Amino acid sequence: MSRNVPRSTSVLVLLHFVGNALLLGLGYYWLGLGESSGTRLVWSFFVAAVFVCLSVWLHGATFAYFRASDSSHLTAAFRAPFSNLVPLIVLGVFVLCFYALLEWWRHYSPQPAFKIASYLTLKLRKPIQPATILRVFNILQWVLRWAVLPVILLPLAAEISTRGWSGLRGPSWARAKRPLYGLEVPLLLTCAFWLPFKLIGWVPRVSGFGMEMASFLVRLILAYLLFIGAWLLAVFFSSAGKPRLSQPKTAPSP
Repeated sequence: MSRNVPRSTSVLVLLHFVGNALLLGLGYYWLGLGESSGTRLVWSFFVAAVFVCLSVWLHGATFAYFRASDSSHLTAAFRAPFSNLVPLIVLGVFVLCFYALLEWWRHYSPQPAFKIASYLTLKLRKPIQPATILRVFNILQWVLRWAVLPVILLPLAAEISTRGWSGLRGPSWARAKRPLYGLEVPLLLTCAFWLPFKLIGWVPRVSGFGMEMASFLVRLILAYLLFIGAWLLAVFFSSAGKPRLSQPKTAPSP
């Protein structure tokens, strides 16, 4: 093990490799559940609740770990989200609703883009293409989706993971003071959530079913590694970059 990385951090990374794979499997299992009877419907709700709680616990504990000043208390970090599970779930529901609203706007925006283009064409006496207005809408939505909201919400999640509802009060949750934080987070989230899907969807020209499967497995593994690494770095920076990734060179005096 590298002497510059605390053992607890290495364990946390391993937990994410295993835990997120299990969560993906559980989510895939839930998508295949039928709802043809009352029993199956109850089981579907139960599996969904377990998926949500485990996801919030794992990622809430990661925020709590990187918020702590002591890199050895991984167990304490995984205990912290238990008492703050409800506010973390409420924050997650709020985020999902907001991003669902953005997705609705993406599908609805061609209509106002056409009206705005017609209005500007009439007023400016110069043809304005609806595609131009729609492109502006898409840029603004991308900035809001990948830059503005994450820069605000990720430090807030880090604060709630350790302080609960009190993390909503005051500006103390916005403590990501790195000068380049506003650039790091969009880049890392793009690498964690956008680039892996592009990598999986990319189909190179290979001959034979065996080569196609090998290519798919390699791309799937690379996409998963990219997701884990980029997401953990985004959480690390959003949690004010604690604990430090280097161990002290000298032991404290008794």
